[in-house]
Amino acid sequence: MVRWLGVVLGVTLAAGGAAQDVGARLRAKVGEAKFRGAEWGVKVVSLDSGRTLFDEGGGRRMVPGSNAKLFMAALALHELGPDFRIRTSLYGAGEPDGAGVLGGDLLLFGRGDPTLMGRDGEGDPLGDLARQLWDRGVRKVAGDVVGDDSFFDLPGYGAGWEAEDLGFAFGAAPSALCCHGNGVDLRIYPGAPGAPCAVVPLPGPDVVKVENLTTTAAGPASVRGFRPPGTDRFAVTGSLPPGGAPALATVPVGDPALLAAQLLRRALLRQGIQVVGAPRAVHAYQRPAPLETGRLAELGHLESPRLGDLLRATLKASLNLDAELLFLQAGAARPGPGPNSEGRSAAALKAFLGSAGLDPSEVLLEEGSGLSRKDLVTADAVVGLLALMARPGQADGAVFMDALPVAGVDGTLRDRMAGTSAQGRVRAKTGTLRYTHTLSGYATSAKGERLAFSFLLNDYQREPQAPPATAELDALAVMLTEP
Repeated sequence: MVRWLGVVLGVTLAAGGAAQDVGARLRAKVGEAKFRGAEWGVKVVSLDSGRTLFDEGGGRRMVPGSNAKLFMAALALHELGPDFRIRTSLYGAGEPDGAGVLGGDLLLFGRGDPTLMGRDGEGDPLGDLARQLWDRGVRKVAGDVVGDDSFFDLPGYGAGWEAEDLGFAFGAAPSALCCHGNGVDLRIYPGAPGAPCAVVPLPGPDVVKVENLTTTAAGPASVRGFRPPGTDRFAVTGSLPPGGAPALATVPVGDPALLAAQLLRRALLRQGIQVVGAPRAVHAYQRPAPLETGRLAELGHLESPRLGDLLRATLKASLNLDAELLFLQAGAARPGPGPNSEGRSAAALKAFLGSAGLDPSEVLLEEGSGLSRKDLVTADAVVGLLALMARPGQADGAVFMDALPVAGVDGTLRDRMAGTSAQGRVRAKTGTLRYTHTLSGYATSAKGERLAFSFLLNDYQREPQAPPATAELDALAVMLTEP
């Protein structure tokens, strides 16, 4: 049960004519024969009156997909606040000597900033760090350049993520030292007929090893980029037609901390700082105890955008890597023993839900993105969370709502519900996995009533002639806004 709604909103099950109308339409839709064999968890509540307008399987545990990001966002705001920033530090054993030589290794220590060297390659944060080091008087690094992601204790993937996810950009490895979305972009251009295509890697051929197995040949474009498991090489196969458009393949790296170290070393050399050693990485499992940063000299640092801005980017575009890192960040902020891990963050989420009057047994999340097929929530719990964040006086409620995609306007809802009564009047988080489709958020009815809703559809296999599952969910949302 979601106790908070009943206590604070005073929920009653009696409904007026309008509620009965929308309830009847919703019931007819979810009861259509095409959904036989699938499961629904649907809940709609008025935030103004507290009435439950519709409930179909609201207490049933369902796989939420990216609707799990709603819980991550609320937890992060609760634990960190909207103005929190994530610091990335450059450490040495001490200051440089009189000749500008930094003894020992140079350590790039990440704390989970998902924006460090962004996906689009814009900006030069590592170059900024190199300039800070130069201004500190460093002209030579006597040791290695070390990428240290030990702030989080992670195996290189989120709990419950499937092996096939790890080969795609949406399954990029989470790491406390994150750069370029923890992947590389392979830009592929057709060559002369019969010749290999040209492959240009970003962030550059000096740090990316590419095995080019492509050809330029007539026919449809069929190029594919991937990283063979257990290797640090990137393979590109397939073909592009002569004179055809270039293609882009984004492929996750196996060790993001090593990539960061390689890129920092390149930035140092570009700045004119000599580096004697090589780039390498250090992970949590290689440290018997957490790094004692207080014993080191911070020689430079970067700070992320505000958490509110990070959440907005994460929810609007449904970024799995960013969501997982912010989930871990929220857990790390709560005092307690043990490493900064998903388990710690899951415990923090349960404590947060319990303190808010929500039933933690209805929210079984083991990671922050919703990519896990083992995550479970109820529609009751989702609506309870939405009501909590919309409560008058809720300090972070406006930040939370502003981060949600708007129907027909932006984010993952930019092209959905456009031209309908829901455009601009539905703010909601999408969610899609194989056989799982979800949509949860806020709607404003034709009469101006504020609604919180959760539509969770599991085990649904669309028939060839049926609309996409997203259209089925959108139809439900539009019903909430129609006269």
